[in-house]
Amino acid sequence: MRFRVFYHIAFWLIFVLFLLQFNLSESLNDNFDILPILAIVAAVIYSNLYFLFPKYFFKKKYWTYSFCLLLIISLGAFTLELFFYFTRSIYYLPIFEIYVNLIFFVFITSSLKFLSEYFKNQKRLTKIENEQLKTELSLLKSQVNPHFLFNTLNNLYGLITQNQNLQAAKVTLNLSDLMRYVLESSKTEKVSLYKEVRFLEDYLALERIRLTQNADIRFEVSGLEKEVFVAPLLFIPLVENAFKHGLNSIAKGNFAHFSLSVQKDEVFFESQNAVNKAVDHQHNSRMGLKNLRKRLQLVYPERYQLEIEENQAIFKVTLHIKI
Repeated sequence: MRFRVFYHIAFWLIFVLFLLQFNLSESLNDNFDILPILAIVAAVIYSNLYFLFPKYFFKKKYWTYSFCLLLIISLGAFTLELFFYFTRSIYYLPIFEIYVNLIFFVFITSSLKFLSEYFKNQKRLTKIENEQLKTELSLLKSQVNPHFLFNTLNNLYGLITQNQNLQAAKVTLNLSDLMRYVLESSKTEKVSLYKEVRFLEDYLALERIRLTQNADIRFEVSGLEKEVFVAPLLFIPLVENAFKHGLNSIAKGNFAHFSLSVQKDEVFFESQNAVNKAVDHQHNSRMGLKNLRKRLQLVYPERYQLEIEENQAIFKVTLHIKI
C-alpha cells in the first residue's frame, strides 16, 4: 500500500513538472492553473484505472471499454479546452494536442496498471499452485504413515502372543521414537539424511525381531561424510514394499538388501528382496511406487530416476536423486 501511494505521488510530480515547462512567466498566480488541470487529468486517469479497467477491460469487454475510454478522454479534453478558453491560461493547448497528451498519459498509466495486475495474478497463481503442491505432498506422505504404523503394530502383536514381553517393551519404545520422527519430519520440507538413515535402521531392527533368523536383512550406507538434506520419508516406501510384498511371511531363503550411498550432490538408494510367490507382487506394490513417483516428481522434478527390475525370484528398485 505504501509503495502504491509513493508511485502515485511520483507520477503526479512528473506531471506537474511537465506542465511547468510551459510556464515562462514569473507570476505566481499563473501556476495556480495547475490545480484544476491536475484535477481534470486525474479524473480521466482514475476513471479509467479504477472503473473502466475492472468493469470492462479485465472482463474482456474490449469494445465497450474502448468506447467508454474514448468518451471519457473526449469529456476531459473539452473540459480542459473550456478551462483554457475562459481563464486564458498560459498552459493553453489546441484541442488536438490536448487529445494527444491525454491519450499519452492514459496509455502510460494503463500499461502500468496492466503490468501490475499481471504480476499480481502471477503471484496469486503461484501461491495457489504451491498450496496445491503442499496439499498433494501431505496426502502422499499420509499414505506412507499408516502402512508403517500397521506393520509395526503387527510386529508388536506377534511378540505379545509369543509372550516375549521384554522384546515387546523394546518394540514399544522403538515404535514411539519412530512415530515421533514420522510426525515431526512430515511437517518439514527437508530433513538430515543422517536422521533418515537412523529411521531406516530402527525400522529394520523391528523387522529383524519379527522375522527372527529366517531372513537375511542388510542395510549398507556409504559416502555419508557431510550433512545432506533430503525430502522426509522418501526411502521408507521402498523398504516397506520389500517387507509387505516380499517378506511378509516367515520362510527360509527370504532376504531384503538395502544400500544407500552419497556421491557429491547425488544420492543412490537400492532395494532388493526375495519375491513371495503367494502375493500378487506386481499389483500390490504398484500403489506405493506410484505414490513415491508422484512425490519425486513434485519435490525433485527432472532430478530423479526410479528404475524397477523384477523376475520370478527378485524384485529390485533403484532410486537416483540429484539434490
